[in-house]
Amino acid sequence: MDGETETQFDITLITGNAFNLGGKIRALPRDFIVEEVWDNRVCKINYSLVNRLRDQMITKFQREKDYLHFTLVKQNWDTIRALNYIRRKLGFSLKRFGIAGMKDKRAITAQRVSLWKGKVGNMVNLKFKDIFLKDFDYADERINLGNAVGNRFTITIRDIPRKKREITERLNRFRKVVTSTGVPNYFGPQRLGGRNADVGKAIKEGNLKLGVEIILEKVKPYLLEGCVENIPRVFWYEKKMLHHLKKYPNDYAGALRRIPKKILKLYVHAYQSHIFNEELKQALYENKVPKTIRIAGFSTPKIPELRTFTIKRRAFLTTNDFKIMKVRDGIAILRFTLAKGEYASTLLSNFRIIQKQKS
Repeated sequence: MDGETETQFDITLITGNAFNLGGKIRALPRDFIVEEVWDNRVCKINYSLVNRLRDQMITKFQREKDYLHFTLVKQNWDTIRALNYIRRKLGFSLKRFGIAGMKDKRAITAQRVSLWKGKVGNMVNLKFKDIFLKDFDYADERINLGNAVGNRFTITIRDIPRKKREITERLNRFRKVVTSTGVPNYFGPQRLGGRNADVGKAIKEGNLKLGVEIILEKVKPYLLEGCVENIPRVFWYEKKMLHHLKKYPNDYAGALRRIPKKILKLYVHAYQSHIFNEELKQALYENKVPKTIRIAGFSTPKIPELRTFTIKRRAFLTTNDFKIMKVRDGIAILRFTLAKGEYASTLLSNFRIIQKQKS
């Protein structure tokens, strides 16, 4: 940890019932909306007639540059799988895309993407299921991880077992805390992602066989029913790993390298995030929390390109624009903006709500 001033935090706020709403999120796709925030724009999920006309005119009036930037709006796709689907339709490499961050699959999301040597004429009229592209611009720069300012979230909580007045009182109480002291800034499940941290730990420790086995757990039921070709296309990189292992049974590093580097790095970052969460948990238990917590990077000798660097992160999560958009008996709609690398699930966990399970 850093040696900065320690903060005393009322632990009863996160262990008691001060903000307990109950209820559920993600009952419907529109209940969880994520719109990427940049210095000069919010990437909105809506696509107006003005947007359409502007995009059609770009081919006539904008000079082509090295990169084509656009907003990717998607539902029920994670970012990399959506881009992989698009690139297969157009016939070029996934490496030509640049993004500022990953966006949740189980949400409606909007984010900026860059495409090297992209042509707006090839992109503007593309149609995909649960994906559309808009707000095209040519630019000189690639979009890289961390370039965006943050994300704006619009969240609907349903089936809250409380009346309008009590919901409003609890939300107002929470707003006072989250706009001042803040709440513990844990990395959320989007970063940790099930067993992602276990894979990252295995890679760090050089146990690549274990890392591969954990990744492939999700396709085991399909393998029991037949060959690799029976696995659904959504598991495209898992299939690449299996084909590689069929040719080279003990080359676990090679199998892992069949995963796009953007995804592969998520595993080691998940393990580093797990270490941060454990440090923060201990600091809260001792009620001596520094303003920031620093977690050292680590090397990954068997796959050197996955080495991580030191992270420094705020111990408490705050937002200056927590808004209560609408409250009725049993329902609340909230909007707030978080800085890059911070998670809505961290903030929402304080309400003791239930995330609807995927059907």
